[in-house]
Amino acid sequence: TGAGIPPDIQSRVKEPFFSTKPGRIGLGLSICQEIISQHDGTLLIDSKPGEGTRVTFNLPAADSR
Repeated sequence: TGAGIPPDIQSRVKEPFFSTKPGRIGLGLSICQEIISQHDGTLLIDSKPGEGTRVTFNLPAADSR
């Protein structure tokens, strides 16, 4: 639940230093994106204004050989 992310900025939320809050440095999702990518995973953001945002990450299973 929550405000959700407006459609016009959804594509930018994983950019380094992007923030909608004055005086803030947006690094959280860009750092997460980099770490997850280094492990061949994906970071997905599903947001609907007025309904909320879901952030999902997927990582491949470890090779147990």
